[in-house]
This record gives sequence, structure tokens and C-alpha cells, in this order.
Amino acid sequence: MALDRVISDVRAFTLRGGGADYHDQGAGHWIDDHIATPMSVYPEYRQSRQSFGINVLGTLVVEIEADDGTVGFSVTTAGEIGAFIVERHLSRFLLGAKVTDIERIWDQMYKSTLYYGRKGVVLNTISDVDLALYDLLGRLRGEPVYALLGGPVRDELTFMPRALGPTRPRTSGSSAGRCRCITHPQRAAKGSRRTSSCSRTCARSATTFGSCTTAGCRWTWTTPPGSRTARRTWG
Repeated sequence: MALDRVISDVRAFTLRGGGADYHDQGAGHWIDDHIATPMSVYPEYRQSRQSFGINVLGTLVVEIEADDGTVGFSVTTAGEIGAFIVERHLSRFLLGAKVTDIERIWDQMYKSTLYYGRKGVVLNTISDVDLALYDLLGRLRGEPVYALLGGPVRDELTFMPRALGPTRPRTSGSSAGRCRCITHPQRAAKGSRRTSSCSRTCARSATTFGSCTTAGCRWTWTTPPGSRTARRTWG
């Protein structure tokens, strides 16, 4: 019975190349291409997102084992830093605890890391442990995690492929797509016109292929330039 199981082991290790850190790709991958970011204000970091270290962390894998040998796992972006936090700090709240004490464990992890956490890589790490716990409980009970959370609320979900071009949604089975902004507002009107032209192409092609599209700005465009670009694109 899941109610009787306790946690006997906690393991954390890292991976490089893809995984949860989807920015951790090889040279020439589209996700590292010229895409507007907050670092676009610096010319030397505009062409490649890896140039300013977006992929420096890598993937963290957390495995939590119950006393009957059942293992739950999860992945996130946290790398070696996250593995250190799991093994040297958070594991004390897991070892010997009941598998069902998920809320109690989360509260202990969050409050004990307030002095150096509250956001960023620490919350990534806490979330990774939390998801691994739910995965473990689901395996012990023989049911999917959504059933543990009260069951599904809809029969279908809409997925939006990002930065794969306006024709990709149809060929990938999706009904929507997301175009990335390739310029930044610091380039003023020139950048706005370039992004607007790209967005219009996406919008026209998306209409042709029977899908909808959005523009992704990644914390780069504020309301004034974003509104101007939207008006140029959709009128």
C-alpha cells in the first residue's frame, strides 16, 4: 500500500545536451539562433543565446526511491547547483518520510531555503523534487498523476510549437503556432519593421494552413513597441 511506504533513497545527477534544459543544444540549433532576448541590448550577445550562458546550468534529474524499490523521477533545469541542493540540503526532509507527505515536504523545503532561495534555480530544484514525489506516488498507486490531482478537466489540449515556422503546426498535428521575435526594441523602427514583416508572413501562412499564431517576445518587448508591431502586423 502507498500509505505504508517511506522514502529510502534520494539521488540527483546531471545531464548535458538537450533534456530539461532545452537551450543546451549543439551548434547551429534553431533555439540558439538570432532571437530577441533581454541581452539583445548588447551587440556582442545578439546572435547567439548561448553566448551569454543561457545553457550554463544543464539538466537536473532527481530520483526518489521508496522502501519497496519503486522509483519516481523528474527533470528540470538546475544542473550541478540543483544536485548539490538536493543532496546536501533537501534530502534531509525526504529520507524516512512517508511518500504521501508531499505537501509537508514541500513546505519544509521552501521554508528552509528562504535564506538563499525563493526563486530561480532553488525553486526549480524544489519543483523537481516535488514532481518526482508525485511520480513516485502515482507509480505506487498505479494511476497517472492527473488522477492524484483530482482528474482531468478537459479531453483535449492545444499545443503551440514555438519558432518552427508557420507551416509546421499543420504538419506536426497542432492547430496553432508561435513565431519568435528576431529583433529587439533597441533597434527602434528598423527592428520593429523587421519583426512586423516576419509576423505578417507567419500570420498569412498560418491562415492558409488553417492554424492560429502568436508572437513570442521573451521579456524583450514592452507595451509601446509591442503594440506598434501588432498594429503593423494585424492592422
